[in-house]
Amino acid sequence: MQSWLLILIAFIIFWGILYIIGKSFKSKKINIYPLVLIARTGISMEPIKDKKKAKVISIFGYISLAISIGLMAYFYYIVGSTFVAKYIAQSSSQVAGFVPLIPGVTISIDQLIYFLIAIGIAVIVHELFHAIIARAEGIPVKDAGFFLLAFIPAAFVEPDDNKMKQAPLKSRLKVYSAGVTINLIMGLIFLLLFVYIAPKLFAGVDLVNILPNSPAYLANLKQGMTILSVNGTSTLSLQSFMNVLNKYGAESNNTAVNLLLTVKYNGVIQNISVFKPYGVPHLGISVVQSFRLSWLVSIISALYIINLGLALVNAAPIAIPLPGGMIQSDGGYIFIEAISKIGKKWAQAGITIEIITVLLILSLLTIYPIRLP
Repeated sequence: MQSWLLILIAFIIFWGILYIIGKSFKSKKINIYPLVLIARTGISMEPIKDKKKAKVISIFGYISLAISIGLMAYFYYIVGSTFVAKYIAQSSSQVAGFVPLIPGVTISIDQLIYFLIAIGIAVIVHELFHAIIARAEGIPVKDAGFFLLAFIPAAFVEPDDNKMKQAPLKSRLKVYSAGVTINLIMGLIFLLLFVYIAPKLFAGVDLVNILPNSPAYLANLKQGMTILSVNGTSTLSLQSFMNVLNKYGAESNNTAVNLLLTVKYNGVIQNISVFKPYGVPHLGISVVQSFRLSWLVSIISALYIINLGLALVNAAPIAIPLPGGMIQSDGGYIFIEAISKIGKKWAQAGITIEIITVLLILSLLTIYPIRLP
């Protein structure tokens, strides 16, 4: 039985048991619905009383608002240019769009855990900064908690609704923009961390695909092998590997070449000779960078991907109509709150723009595998 099918069965059993428990035992702090678990902590937080501290945090709120508006503009730039390339210019090459996180489709099952950890951290910090800015603006937080949506962990904070409505517009906008900004900051930090750490952990190149009847196939190279050197030259990085192949003409139609590959497979290091005849354009392999401490590199990669993606999409004015109301992004709240000051008709037009934005995103969805290092 395939691993994804076992995971699906376990997933259904898990939620079935949770739902039965939720129906049998009533709790004010824990609510269980089909594929949704909400756990409230009952923790309330009063506004920050230290005025100097509140003022410093409030300055961060102003910066967050400016960043959120900038990200909103950048989002529409990306959407506009991608839409033109895909539907108007009709580019012959594949146009990248928004890639949804679908386990087993765009995310491999073996890497799902890294994305779940990244989502959990990103959302918790996101909500924490909503609470921090709210308290700095004199708005108490009446509750906080965690929830599980299908398999996605998340968190929430609930500012006091009445105090939030009574707060000045600038205070509300700062609260909404705080989460977007901290996700952007975290994304950039983890991206820089990846750029700094990754080269120090290069461990060769992994074979991920071998074409049938190719030189690599005939030499008995196997998927999962890690190439450490070629003809005695170390190839710990993907760039050094490609440089060596080009040096010997292994990717050229006009050369015949013998290569001695030092590979690691199942913990055993061995040498394998590969002959590429004249007239054959390549070895017939697909490779990716291999890392020591690959789990650490994967988590850091997932953290910068999720945080940057969450910041960009959440800065966009998005609204999803539901039977019980409407779900809005932080950018949606900022957008509607701002234009509502002009008039009610503008607010209605703003909601229309939010829904159109959702449709634009849906039109640009791309099913493409996201592979972490």
